[in-house]
Amino acid sequence: MKMMRLRPMLPVEHPVPADERGFVHEIKWDGYRILAYIEGDDVRLQSRNGRNLNQRFPQIVDYARQKGFRAILDGEIVALTQDGRVEFSLLRSSPTSGVQICYVVFDLLYFQSEDLCSRPWFKRRERLETLFENEGIIMLSPLLPGSAQDCLDFATKQHLEGIVSKQRDSPYLPGIRSSLWRKQKIRRSLDGILVGVKMRERQVRSMAIGTYRPDGSLFYLGNVGSGLGHEELDFLRKAMELLVTPDDVHCPCVNPPQDASHFVWCQPRLVVEIEYFELTPSRRLRHPVFLRFRFDKDPNDCVMEVHRDGD
Repeated sequence: MKMMRLRPMLPVEHPVPADERGFVHEIKWDGYRILAYIEGDDVRLQSRNGRNLNQRFPQIVDYARQKGFRAILDGEIVALTQDGRVEFSLLRSSPTSGVQICYVVFDLLYFQSEDLCSRPWFKRRERLETLFENEGIIMLSPLLPGSAQDCLDFATKQHLEGIVSKQRDSPYLPGIRSSLWRKQKIRRSLDGILVGVKMRERQVRSMAIGTYRPDGSLFYLGNVGSGLGHEELDFLRKAMELLVTPDDVHCPCVNPPQDASHFVWCQPRLVVEIEYFELTPSRRLRHPVFLRFRFDKDPNDCVMEVHRDGD
């Protein structure tokens, strides 16, 4: 009999209060959420939106076939660098030397002929621990010791995406976003320089952000549209009338975006505070969100640090 097709259970974004008991904590992995259906030689890696990713990750499919059991696993496919860092951007390109692709498993929904979804999390975890080790192509997601705040501090220090906290007795609720599971994401912030705006139908849609490098050149970090309300967009439209350069079609940065056709470039006079998840290896802002304009800060003070983000 074919196994049922499920959708992953999802956490709410909400902290665990210090006085709340009964939660365990795991790393929030930064990769592709995958349900793995294993029926002997028949393996399917299913993404959160239902896509089959077998061709994308054949090494995980081959390893899963060797297990020879019937199971539905929940976990995250991640890319690990040689020094053990998780780099999401490496999943989008062909694997390179020194990069290991792993399937980090954190739940067991079905095993052999038994549906485990209704069983408490700690029972599912006990069974899962008999199937996988803490390392390898398919590995068990480690549990973090201490309180939620201890775990969040650890995740911050290790430059991880965040933590997920789960009630020990929680069932698995396919396709449901439930407060039985809670996530806390770690976001960083920086002060960047407005170097231009992206226009659509004569309206400002987003901002181009840069910083100075130690050699004095401007470096383009990416485009920010999230967080901009009507007031901010109206302010940007008026500000551009004063800041636009005579040669507004040429990016003032040493590394302009590939498609700059809809940008209007300006003098580097205005500082903007941005919240983001990380700077990618190519030094682009990932998931940036506008926070505020920094009228109190001199653009010359926005200098890119030489070391890698988070080091």
